[in-house]
Amino acid sequence: MKKAYLTIDDGPSVARRQKVDVLTKYGIQAVWFCMGIDMEARQEDALYTIENGQIIGNHSYNHPNFSEIDLEQCEREIVTTDRMIDELYQKAGVKRPVKLFRFPYGNEGVKRGFFDVAYTDEERQRVERIQKVLTDNGYTTFPFENITYPYYERFRETKRVDWLWTYDTMEWCVFQEKPPYGVKTIDDVLEMMEIDWPDRWMGLNYPNSEEIIVIHDHPQTSDMFETIIKALLDKGVEFCRIVE
Repeated sequence: MKKAYLTIDDGPSVARRQKVDVLTKYGIQAVWFCMGIDMEARQEDALYTIENGQIIGNHSYNHPNFSEIDLEQCEREIVTTDRMIDELYQKAGVKRPVKLFRFPYGNEGVKRGFFDVAYTDEERQRVERIQKVLTDNGYTTFPFENITYPYYERFRETKRVDWLWTYDTMEWCVFQEKPPYGVKTIDDVLEMMEIDWPDRWMGLNYPNSEEIIVIHDHPQTSDMFETIIKALLDKGVEFCRIVE
């Protein structure tokens, strides 16, 4: 049995309620890293997420690449969305259980590859300033001690509090003009699950590490959502709860 934490980025999309219902059906709790602009547009769908025992996380206001905006805008992206999430929990009558944040594109504020954490002094100062905004506003992460990939251990050593991921289902590829990795259909998405490449985000078949799985709440792939969840369960993935 492979243990994993489920995270879902973007949205709320127009299909959010159906997706929440799918997770309820299978008894799965996820962190839904939502964008402020979409929560404004579909507040009731965000409330439905909370009211059904799911967790709302912060995915910035309008999904910029944090390496391409100034530090003041980085802070606004975080804090504006944080306040919106607080208001949603208050409106739902539910105590906000935890504050979790994921950078759009996983970009922590400097231009680099995912596996490169050797910052220059200037980059380190910028990253530290953004991380301080997160910690000052109560954001945190989990130790994830049973995630054993070397690249994740290096990430953990940086003491960042944002949530990275270790396995991307890649369903977002199918509606790109030039689909990355040749992923064009749901069959391609399912085929990717059989790849054994644990050092590069493809360790779903690797037995010695837990996973943080990411799917996306995109309207273009809503019809794939339950198929992907069921395929992960059929592979023996056991989804952990984020909070009780």
